[in-house]
Amino acid sequence: MEPLALLVALAVMATVTLLIIGVAQVRRPGERVLNRRLAYLTDGEASHPTSSHRGDESLLRTADRGNKLGPFAGLLAGSRGVESTALALERAGIPLRVGEYMTLRFAMSFLLFLMAFMVIGNIFIALAMAPIGYFLPRWWVKSRRRRRQAKINSQLEEMLTLVSNSLKSGYGLLQSFEYASQQISAPLATELKRMLREASLGAEADVAIQSMSERIGSPDMEMVVTAIAIQRSVGGNLAQTLDGVAYTMRERDRIRGEIKALTAQQRLTGIVIGALPLFVGLVLFLINPDYMTPLFTETVGKVLLLMAVGMEIVGMMMIRSMMAFEV
Repeated sequence: MEPLALLVALAVMATVTLLIIGVAQVRRPGERVLNRRLAYLTDGEASHPTSSHRGDESLLRTADRGNKLGPFAGLLAGSRGVESTALALERAGIPLRVGEYMTLRFAMSFLLFLMAFMVIGNIFIALAMAPIGYFLPRWWVKSRRRRRQAKINSQLEEMLTLVSNSLKSGYGLLQSFEYASQQISAPLATELKRMLREASLGAEADVAIQSMSERIGSPDMEMVVTAIAIQRSVGGNLAQTLDGVAYTMRERDRIRGEIKALTAQQRLTGIVIGALPLFVGLVLFLINPDYMTPLFTETVGKVLLLMAVGMEIVGMMMIRSMMAFEV
């Protein structure tokens, strides 16, 4: 076997192995949760929690910092963006540590580079494909985060109703959250149970609730937490306050639905206009390939093609920004 073929085979085997390890880590969250819980309980600071609000907040944020890094912990410990990456993984509900996530990104980049080089045979195209492979896991994380937040937002109204009814029946706030966590499904139930575990380990209720809001990263959840914090500071009827927040969320959902219905034609027009150049180019290429070939072979054609792609992307972004409404 030639040395180059052997090197490529070994590189592909290593990349596939890393991908399998990453997928296995995603599919085995139970062991990861157990390890984090043991690290939290055996931490020196966790054994003697301070009574101050600031001490509890620092404890919740740094108890499993080493666990978040995973492999290459020494290299990543001083890197910028580690905390934001760990928070993004938490909000997406992906049980990967930062080191494992970065390993997956580099493995995807190398795998896409090898595939492009072996299929096309052009080193420049292969190098251009490497950044795409590097950013694919990031786009996946963002997609998972959006879907998870949308599902949590859809569960908030039911949770507020359950908590409000429990408070009216005489339960405490944490008892009401525990009852709500038993009645609703994941992912919001998972976050509520984690918040209750933190409170049972000695953290203040306000800090545990705020930590849950930071992990979720939802503006609607932030509104709920703010209402609870204000009520606990100045007093008042918390059940009535939560009913008001639930009513506000229902009205916002109604207004969002109306806006979506009113802008449906414009959004469809944007999709059609964006897809029309691609459709026309494909039809012309099938009808008369010689007519379209200069776009891919001549220098002027390549420049015009790149300009067309760039203008297409800019136009789609402008249409999307015009159709975005904050409620």
